[in-house]
Amino acid sequence: MDASIVTIANQKGGVGKTTTVVNLAASLAQLEKKVLVIDMDYQANATSLLGVDDIVREDPKKSISYAIRNDLNLSDIRVQSNIPNVDVLCATRDLDNLRDELVGKAKQLKVVEFLLKCDAVEDYDIILIDTHPSLDCLFQASLIASHYYLIPLFAEADSSRGLAHMIREVEEIKKYFNLTLRFLGCVITRYDSKNSTHVKFQKVLRETSKEGKFHVFDTAIPISNVVAAASAQQLPLLSYKKNAPISVAYSALAGEIIPNLKGKRKGRNFQPIKTEFLNRIDIEEQAEF
Repeated sequence: MDASIVTIANQKGGVGKTTTVVNLAASLAQLEKKVLVIDMDYQANATSLLGVDDIVREDPKKSISYAIRNDLNLSDIRVQSNIPNVDVLCATRDLDNLRDELVGKAKQLKVVEFLLKCDAVEDYDIILIDTHPSLDCLFQASLIASHYYLIPLFAEADSSRGLAHMIREVEEIKKYFNLTLRFLGCVITRYDSKNSTHVKFQKVLRETSKEGKFHVFDTAIPISNVVAAASAQQLPLLSYKKNAPISVAYSALAGEIIPNLKGKRKGRNFQPIKTEFLNRIDIEEQAEF
């Protein structure tokens, strides 16, 4: 089976995209999957958390921006992360400059596809793409190259509006550039089961997702102080403290996701996701929050 390519995205920043990418990669690797992480965020946090920022700092030719400028592919720049069975395509701050350079150029929406256009892509079971919270050409190129996308979000009312906007933007990309792109679903992050707002919101989201015909994963990622400590040591949560509730949760999420990954689907299967469900969330928000 072909590698399954998944973009993790949310226009709202700070919702745990990079934490989800890195720890999903570690959890999938523990399940004997070979994983490639593509860091398309110029903040390069995934590159740092995976312990390879020194490599690309010493050799900028190992960066994604260098590869794109010089029409290279993943086989030319991939590096082994600090997690067994997880490789990385590294980001640097120069991605921000590259983004501006690409505007108006014919290849701007195909740069991620070009990175993956080589035999080396067959070395991987799953490819995870981390994105910056912006609807720029790098974000669009990531989705155009993907088979699936996943949206992390907080169990808070503001997330409903951000979720609607995110889905609508992706549906536009899907309609015109990638008809077989599939929404894997939402994963609730930094969830506090003792917070009444979190409890109410996740209940409303799960109920209204049935109306919107999209999935919310059963596993909610709990809020945890372990994240900062693990990040400081450039370690995935499973390596830092594998029995912590958040580590267990990411392992469970990986187990939920794997059965849904079947590589690139065949044929034209454009079925828009209904975003009218957000009207109901707003009503529930006013009534309950």
